[in-house]
Amino acid sequence: MAMGFPLHIDLDGNNCTIFGGGKAAARRAEILLRFGAKVTVISPEICPVIEEMSAKGAVRHIPRKYFRGDCSNSQICVAATDDDDINIRIATECKAKSIPVNVTSPKGYGTFRFPRVIFQDDILVTIDGTASSEKIRAVRDRLRDVVPTIVEDAQKEIE
Repeated sequence: MAMGFPLHIDLDGNNCTIFGGGKAAARRAEILLRFGAKVTVISPEICPVIEEMSAKGAVRHIPRKYFRGDCSNSQICVAATDDDDINIRIATECKAKSIPVNVTSPKGYGTFRFPRVIFQDDILVTIDGTASSEKIRAVRDRLRDVVPTIVEDAQKEIE
């Protein structure tokens, strides 16, 4: 599989819809919120993390299953239900409407892989979503050593 092309999309204030209410949906919601997205979670049931986000008003929860047309007002969608057939239907709708869609399962049905994201000292590092947790931890640990130097060098260039 070829490495994914990095594309940064402005999500600030834009609608993003997540279908599914489990741990994978919660991780994606947390990241989308860090980028300023307005997140809607459509799922009959939600995990405690999403329940807390909803109670705080961070996400809007619609307690029902997916219906055709739910993707229409979204800049991006995430299909993270526990039903592959529903995830495929969501992906098909998004593709027909040219809406980027990430599909947790089955692999390969989405139009993009959700990146692993590391924020440190106003620097954003994205890692292809297929990277292992071990590799991501190694990069994060290395960044702790390297980032202050990068920030200092960038500051010198600005001055």
